[in-house]
Amino acid sequence: MIRALLSVAIASALLVASAADAQQKKLYRWVDKDGKVQFSDALPPEAVDQARTEFNAESGSTTARVDRALTEEERAAKAEADRLQAIADKEAEQARKTEAAMIASFQNEDELKRSFNNRIDLVKQTLEAIEAGIASQRASLSSLLAEASENELAGRAVTAKQAADIRALHDEMVRQQQMLVLKQGELGELDDELARLVERFREIKGAGTATPPAGDAADAAAPAG
Repeated sequence: MIRALLSVAIASALLVASAADAQQKKLYRWVDKDGKVQFSDALPPEAVDQARTEFNAESGSTTARVDRALTEEERAAKAEADRLQAIADKEAEQARKTEAAMIASFQNEDELKRSFNNRIDLVKQTLEAIEAGIASQRASLSSLLAEASENELAGRAVTAKQAADIRALHDEMVRQQQMLVLKQGELGELDDELARLVERFREIKGAGTATPPAGDAADAAAPAG
């Protein structure tokens, strides 16, 4: 009787060990240096650094996906990318804190909007000045070109000074037009930033904090009927 029980126990232990071994046994799938897909229950040395997928030999289910080993240059590039990302994350966090502090300094949305509208007005004034300067330069350039054309029609050569003045004025107009584009972009960014800050203001301090217009306040205070 004892021998029979021992035999059953040993057989059960062997079955459990066999099942556990089957559970632990892996199959590997990788692509070799020739671009061919390979399957094996043992990973050869040349495949250790390759990207691979590991499977459970018993169930066939995927147990792991291993990326290929990075080269020394790739590791250095990744380390640099991680370093730059850490700096960017730190700067973004500081910007969030600064933004929150700025928002906290305003009592209501109206104050926030007035502050930003002052900045927007300054940019608009700069835009108007640039546009006026470009218009004046365009008129001067047209005059110089007309003068040079008259000289050519009269059989007189365009002087070196005329050519230099035309070139310099043209270059300055190009520079001013580039500045105009930049300032127009800055104006658009300010509009977007204001909309975002108003939304953040409402998140931080709660909606409905804007001061109502005087007319609305008077209407609200007036007795009904």
